[in-house]
Amino acid sequence: MKCWHCNNELIWGGDHDTEDDYDYDMVTNLSCPKCHTHVDVYHPSERLIKEYEDYDKKSKKKKKNKK
Repeated sequence: MKCWHCNNELIWGGDHDTEDDYDYDMVTNLSCPKCHTHVDVYHPSERLIKEYEDYDKKSKKKKKNKK
C-alpha cells in the first residue's frame, strides 16, 4: 500500500484485535518511513459486514420496485 502523502511504500507494523468495539474486529497499523505518516486500517466485524449486506439488499429491492 502506498502512502497517501508521498506515495512511498508503507511498512506494516502489525495487526491487533480490537477490544470493546462491535463494529470492527481488527486494526492494522502501517507507517511511512519517508514522511512518518501513520495509518490505521480497521477491518469490519462479521456483524457489521452482515449489516452492510442487508442494507445493500434492501436498497436494491427498493430500486427494483420503483421501476
